[in-house]
Amino acid sequence: MNEEIKKLLHHSAVDIWQGFCELHRDLYESTCDEYVSLLSGDILALEEKLKFKEKLIHKIQLKENDRQELMLKLNSHQPKNQKIEKASDFILYFSDIESSFDIPILKNLNDLLIDMVIKIQEQNKKNQIFLNKAMFSLNEIKQSFGGKKVYTTYDAHGLASRTSAR
Repeated sequence: MNEEIKKLLHHSAVDIWQGFCELHRDLYESTCDEYVSLLSGDILALEEKLKFKEKLIHKIQLKENDRQELMLKLNSHQPKNQKIEKASDFILYFSDIESSFDIPILKNLNDLLIDMVIKIQEQNKKNQIFLNKAMFSLNEIKQSFGGKKVYTTYDAHGLASRTSAR
């Protein structure tokens, strides 16, 4: 492949990864805002956050389509045994161009993206734990309205189990 074309494709890869990073940053911020809405009990704000997250996820999918198109372009010039399939393959493919820079742009963007995905997953777990606790509390309240007393006991593994008494 011509060196100038490879540089242009590297630039395209950097643009795609930068777009991924920006979208995932927005997704992380939205996930944190979702948690704040959960804590405050603001259902309307929560619904808005969820709609916004859906739009972000759609934009991420569009960016993924761009990445796959670039991968197809690159693979059309690659031998069958050296196909580019994952991010590390992109980084390896462009390593000669990246080595000419003081800072490996594509590698750093990919590392940043990985960190953001991990943070989003951690925040989503916090959100899920909060929702689980809220649902558990609502079930207890609902059962207490029925005249049942609910006692929570814990087994040897620390898992909660409920027993009802009249």
